[in-house]
Amino acid sequence: MGLGSRLKSLIGEDLLDDIQHQLKEVATQGLDRHLKIAVTGLSRSGKTVFITSLVHHLLEANQSRSLPFFEVASDQRIISVKDLSSSSDSPFPLRQSVQALGQEPPLWPESTTGLSEVKLAIRYKPSGRLQRLINDSATLYLDIIDYPGEWLLDLPLLHLDFAQWCRKQQQLFSVEPRASLAANWSKAQSDIDWLAPADDDTLAILSSEYTKLLHLLRNQENALSMIQPGRCVLPGELASSTLLQLFPILNPPPDLSQITAGSMYQRLQQRYDDYREQIVKRFYREHFSRFDRQVVLVDCLKALNHGKPCFDDMKLALTEILQSFNYGSSGFLRRLFSPQIDKVLFASSKADHVTANQHHNLDKFLELIIQDAQREMRFEGIDTRCMALASIRSTESAEAVLDGQTISCLKGINKETGETMALFPGEVPVELPTGKDWNSSRFRFLDFAPCKLPQTDLKPTHHIRLDQALEYLTGDMF
Repeated sequence: MGLGSRLKSLIGEDLLDDIQHQLKEVATQGLDRHLKIAVTGLSRSGKTVFITSLVHHLLEANQSRSLPFFEVASDQRIISVKDLSSSSDSPFPLRQSVQALGQEPPLWPESTTGLSEVKLAIRYKPSGRLQRLINDSATLYLDIIDYPGEWLLDLPLLHLDFAQWCRKQQQLFSVEPRASLAANWSKAQSDIDWLAPADDDTLAILSSEYTKLLHLLRNQENALSMIQPGRCVLPGELASSTLLQLFPILNPPPDLSQITAGSMYQRLQQRYDDYREQIVKRFYREHFSRFDRQVVLVDCLKALNHGKPCFDDMKLALTEILQSFNYGSSGFLRRLFSPQIDKVLFASSKADHVTANQHHNLDKFLELIIQDAQREMRFEGIDTRCMALASIRSTESAEAVLDGQTISCLKGINKETGETMALFPGEVPVELPTGKDWNSSRFRFLDFAPCKLPQTDLKPTHHIRLDQALEYLTGDMF
């Protein structure tokens, strides 16, 4: 008599089956895993489109073959993907975004302005023999959290006091285009006695004008990235909070030891401290510390198009972000929040706006921008990667003959005019641009309207490297 038969005779067949079922459930739960990926990006970098396309392709991954470099999908081990986002307090507007991209003509979806999330359950077949012996399937619970890049730029405030922040802002507002755009606001500041008793009406007016100024700095014409405090332009649920009546003092008193309680200076200083504690620190303690991986989207082509001031501002913003991403044992983030992030993907969006032979240049160019800070992150054991991608492919490859030579081109619909056109978009530099580059109108990368994203029957041609991004972020979990 075998062991199974002897056990059944001793404890009963039904009880043994129940024990075996419970053991199998425990083993299965051991295979199930949970991963939280935070997605953010500098202004208008394509964050909403990235999340929409990523999730849409994942939901179809067991039926389509659109993710060839996403190993669990290409091996046909994904059984099914279920959207559990309805259980979230702030679900990402996935349905509306997919509908916008799937209509005729397709439209770019509306940008999100606060925190939202997608919750997925990915049922798959394990690859390891031992795992398959335990159970023939497992589940990865994947949370994708979307939050504005402007909120990310508040993170450096946590290690700056009010006086230090004002000095940094003073430097920013001393150069163009900030200096000209802020001339009237700066002049209004010069008339203020910061040692005088606080006048809340005056502070409210200056704060309102500063918020308008921040919106002007980040609009499509100026396209600056270093916007602080971030909640002033994207307040979320804090739209009417007095904590957002905050701005830097560009002409502080020479002797800060003269600052008294209840003065104009002290009132702003207190608001700054409250903003850091009640908004910035609270957000990162409640959310940031729970992220496992991070995606930061960057539109390098936009920065090149807008010239040196925009490019320098984007470089500064990325440097500040990366310095704040010091997750190592000596970093202030570790002391404040004990974050568990082990991978950060810096993604250069709009890879479809350059020819395929320029994708490598786009990778390297982003690496060049962040190389110093990235080196520090790697020293602390954080895995980082720069990758050019296109969440939605808006162009197709074409060829043209110029002076007897065949050159690679792009064909797409001009976002501004609605006309179909073919062009050579130009080359992405492999060195940081010099004065000669900026003065020569070298960079003129065109913006294209989106191509239609099908509801089903997705193909690899509908994106560029989205599957490689997924493999980097989640491949080790399957």
